[in-house]
This record gives sequence, C-alpha cells and structure tokens, in this order.
Amino acid sequence: MADLTYPATLTDDLREVLGMMNFQTGPMAHAFRDAGLAEIRKKCEEEQAFILDWLIRLVLEHGAGWRRIAGETLQEVAAEAKAARAAAATAAAQRGRDDG
Repeated sequence: MADLTYPATLTDDLREVLGMMNFQTGPMAHAFRDAGLAEIRKKCEEEQAFILDWLIRLVLEHGAGWRRIAGETLQEVAAEAKAARAAAATAAAQRGRDDG
C-alpha cells in the first residue's frame, strides 16, 4: 500500500469522519468483530478508534469516493456478521440439545 498523506488543512470529508460519535461507530465495529474480520476489544474507545482509522484511510485513498466504498464494504461486513451470528446461535442451540 502506498504511503498516505494527511492534508495540511482539515477537509470536509475528514471533518465528517472525525466528527463521528461512538454511537455511530460502535455498530460498525461490532459487525467487523462479529464477522471475524477484525480483533477489536469490547471497549467503545477501541471500537471508535478502529472505525475512524479505517474511514480516515478511505478518505485519504479515495477522496469523496470514500462513502461509496465504506457503504459497500459495510453491507458485505454486515451480511457476514449476520451469518456468523446465525451460525453461532445454531451451534449454541445444538449444544443445548446435546447437553439436555
């Protein structure tokens, strides 16, 4: 990956990303973790840091195109997380039947 250059002045795209609150970034981080795509500790500041880092890199790499890429990626991540949660629930239910 090429080196990324942080701009000398704050851009609108970076302002948007850096202004995201933990209640916005938390669900995204949960999806990455649940999908098995990232090891993120279950602390809101860790979750926020992971997502902000990811989004900042997208802004620096793709400029205004970061939103589209983030949206597409998040849709895929959410689908993987949903499948992983369903598989975990099925496995837990099966263990419950085996134990009973």
